[in-house]
Amino acid sequence: MEPARLVLSSAPHLGMRSSSARMAWLVAAGLAPAAAWGIFLFGVPAAIVLCVSVGAALLAELLSSFFLKKLTITDGSAFLTGLLVGLFMSPSTPLYVPAAASAFAILVVKQSFGGLGRNWMNPAMGGVLFALLSWPGSTSRWTGAFAARNAAALPPLVALRQALPSPTGGAPLSVLAASGYRWSDLDARVIAWINTHVFAGLGTALQPGTFDMLIGRTPGPIGALSVPLLLVGAAFLLRRKIIRWRVPVFFLSAFFFLTLALGGIASGGSWLSGGPGFHLFAGSIVLGALFAASDPVTSPLSSRGQIIFGISLGVLAFVMRFFGSLGDGVAVAIVLGNCVVPLIDSRFDGRATALSRGRRE
Repeated sequence: MEPARLVLSSAPHLGMRSSSARMAWLVAAGLAPAAAWGIFLFGVPAAIVLCVSVGAALLAELLSSFFLKKLTITDGSAFLTGLLVGLFMSPSTPLYVPAAASAFAILVVKQSFGGLGRNWMNPAMGGVLFALLSWPGSTSRWTGAFAARNAAALPPLVALRQALPSPTGGAPLSVLAASGYRWSDLDARVIAWINTHVFAGLGTALQPGTFDMLIGRTPGPIGALSVPLLLVGAAFLLRRKIIRWRVPVFFLSAFFFLTLALGGIASGGSWLSGGPGFHLFAGSIVLGALFAASDPVTSPLSSRGQIIFGISLGVLAFVMRFFGSLGDGVAVAIVLGNCVVPLIDSRFDGRATALSRGRRE
């Protein structure tokens, strides 16, 4: 009787009955609510950016398949990469930017290292960082959502940077209010009703802008505006055991506590005035933490390694957002974190070393 054979394959290595293609399409499904909301808010321009980004990724995958003589377009990874790149873009970004970013993500970051499971950095984040470095002006063009056309033209995070240091001090929303930042009329009505009927008896009140920040009625990346919808998509993936909870939880937790403790000082204020809630809802940190940092190919294999990795990403994201100049720091933090994943694997779980080496050779 012939002995059983041990079959070795590239990452991701998960203890579940699931193919890489199924995982990719399920992650894309998890992103669908946030993508649909971005299209609803921004209309046709957002849909075009997403289509161009996905189309460029698929075209690059087909081109590379021709040279590699292996058709891989049906595994969903190229579609997911293009979708993620598009969701990190502004709806007013010139179309050549998402096209070039998606092509770079597929041809350089993914295929040049051997294809799915062998790339050392997240392809979508590599493409976004390529766009940030190549066209910093084009990636910072913003437009207001059609559903909130009376709101300010700048994303809250960009407006906050321009308003600091503020003579009024205080939390980010207070600084924006003092600087004349405009929120939508719907936000004013909803906040007034909640403060009158809910918080009046508690001696507190919600600040203007809270509702707009919650549902994403502000300028910003297409897919990063509605944190509740991103959480719904992530909950679906967690329930299906497609993503692992440690990396995003420790990523966001580290960022939250650093922003709370040091964010005010970094912005010219005081201790514990950094407004962590504002910074979680502004920018693309929740999108990056849930759907890019948790990538099983470019994150550590061990539980301890995932915790260290998540905390490191939170620290890097805080430093890049408050002291850097490349977007909101999320793509830079994830790519830098990907660089040290092999070291984390070898240090915190010797059993993972062989697997980590095999997935990158």
